[in-house]
Amino acid sequence: MPVVNPLARELVFKVVYYGPGLGGKTTSLQYIHATAKPEHRGKMVSLATPVDRTLYFDFLPIRVPNVRGMNVKLQLFTVPGQVHYNATRKLVLTGADGVVLVYDSQSARSDANLETLDNLRDNLAAHGRKISEMPHVVQYNKRDLFDVLSLDELERQLNRAGAPSFATTATTGEGVYESLEAITRAVLDDFERRVPHGQRAGGATALELPEGGLMEALRRAEDSDAWSEELAERAARDVQRHPSGMLLLSDVPEGDVGEAAARAVATDLQSLARLESLPPAPEPHFDSAPAVPPMSEPPPQPRLSSAEPPTAVPSAPSSLSFETLWPVTERNTVRDLELSVAQGDFERGITLADQLVSRALASAAALLGGNLDAPRDPSTVALLLGLDGRRYLEFRALVRDVRSGRGVNESEALGAYAMAIEVRLARARIQSRA
Repeated sequence: MPVVNPLARELVFKVVYYGPGLGGKTTSLQYIHATAKPEHRGKMVSLATPVDRTLYFDFLPIRVPNVRGMNVKLQLFTVPGQVHYNATRKLVLTGADGVVLVYDSQSARSDANLETLDNLRDNLAAHGRKISEMPHVVQYNKRDLFDVLSLDELERQLNRAGAPSFATTATTGEGVYESLEAITRAVLDDFERRVPHGQRAGGATALELPEGGLMEALRRAEDSDAWSEELAERAARDVQRHPSGMLLLSDVPEGDVGEAAARAVATDLQSLARLESLPPAPEPHFDSAPAVPPMSEPPPQPRLSSAEPPTAVPSAPSSLSFETLWPVTERNTVRDLELSVAQGDFERGITLADQLVSRALASAAALLGGNLDAPRDPSTVALLLGLDGRRYLEFRALVRDVRSGRGVNESEALGAYAMAIEVRLARARIQSRA
């Protein structure tokens, strides 16, 4: 279900572009971003994966014009194309309201298309959902190439659910807006069906799109020229970085793989140098005794001046505490967490770690996207902070286990605390560069 803000009368829908690598997902979003009216688009944020820097995670907020008194915002995402980034794929699907399946029409990519469809089914099943129940549309991309399968053959292989489908060429924008309009209608219709009948404002037509359709409302009249100019600007622009410090290729079209790879290699040393030049993270607080000198010398006795009263030492469950990583307002929670783990109350320790993680992600969202364009779900923020998707999924599963009453052990509680520390440090890095 979308996020509903009754005070602002705003609906926020999450749409994920899903497909094989180099199939046109990112190019589709780049075309929309380049050709949409400035008042209806937000900033495009791209996060490169740690290994293959031509893969993208894109977050593109698009504001749909007023829809019968309701403001509608679409948050558009893409997933990495390669299956070995499945943890990130699964994480991006969290809370999705709709999916745009972007397939490569070339006959040589048939296996990759089928693999993507099976992978989507598996990942939706992990969230307790089915593709037949998920609003989705299909793009058969790269229709301008010569070795492509017929639309009938593609429909038979990949669209057994009978979803709306479109022949697209993302590099020129053909069919891209038609697909966006179709998924927008699908998620709005799905939302309308889910709203209890007595709470619907104005009947079934209350959420119809404006006259002329989404394409006419969003696009600039000079969209083709704007897209050409955007491509030229990207070719001359330097590689940028996300605030998390990861190398970005957000301004390189997905089709320009050779150029993207060359630029990534050329800037790799600069990337490492920049990361190494960052200010060090706050040192953890150690509440331990002074080091013992050699046995041949008696240890010196501490002397206290009458003018300087002794500093109060905070109580801690052990000799090591990381409380100084957090602001003063949260240190009581950190102490409580450490004490719970030290006393064997591992379930409470994990619950408190979840509180710390949730607060850090919520505050980081505003830093990443601003008040209007901030990501709406914690999993998105975790990815934008550069956290490992697999570890974050394991942490969320552990929290669910604790809530369901499953017993946990010390190792799991310490792992949850480690995740809280990692999120806190990532959030501090973002703030230092804001």
